[in-house]
Amino acid sequence: MAQPVGFFTDTTLCIGCKACEVACKEWNRLPDNPLVFRDSYDNTGQLDHANWRHVRFIEQTTKSPDKPIAWSMMSDVCKHCANASCLEVCPTNAIVRTEFDTVFIQQDVCNGCRDCISACPYGVIGFNSNTGTAQKCTFCYDRLQTTSSRLAPPRVRRSRSNSARSTKCARSRPNGSTRSMRRA
Repeated sequence: MAQPVGFFTDTTLCIGCKACEVACKEWNRLPDNPLVFRDSYDNTGQLDHANWRHVRFIEQTTKSPDKPIAWSMMSDVCKHCANASCLEVCPTNAIVRTEFDTVFIQQDVCNGCRDCISACPYGVIGFNSNTGTAQKCTFCYDRLQTTSSRLAPPRVRRSRSNSARSTKCARSRPNGSTRSMRRA
C-alpha cells in the first residue's frame, strides 16, 4: 500500500479567494456555477456533484460599531473518512478505499442508488443527473497515481518545482492555507 495522504487546512490563513474551488473545477472538468446573487459572498452555496470543494464564508456579528461583521473562511471538502459510512452502504462496491487511504467512487460501477448520499454525515456527495451517478472529491486520485513515489513528507514546504506532488486545490492556494501531505 502507498503512503496514506490527507488534507490539512489552516483556517487562520484562508483568505476566501476560492482559488482552490476554481482549481478543483478546472482539474476535474466540473461545470461552472450559475451566477446567483445571495446574501453573502459565498457564491458556491454547498458541496454537491459539481462543487467538490467549497469555501464557506462564516459571518459573525461583533460588538464593534466600526466593524459590525467579521468573517471566517472555511474550505470544506470530503473528509475521506477512516470509517466511511458511504463506503459501507454502497450495494455495488462502487466506493472503494484507494492505496492512498482515500475514498473514491468508481463512476463505471456506481448504479446511482444514492445510499451513499444519505449515509454521509458531512453532506459532501452529490448526485449528477446527467451521468446518473454519485460524485465527490477524488483527492486528485489521478495525480496521486502518477506522483505517489514523489509525495513530500509532512512539514516540507513545496516549491513550484513540486507542483504535481499535491492535489490541484492545495497547489492553488496563494498563502499555503491548504496542504495535501502524507499522513502518519
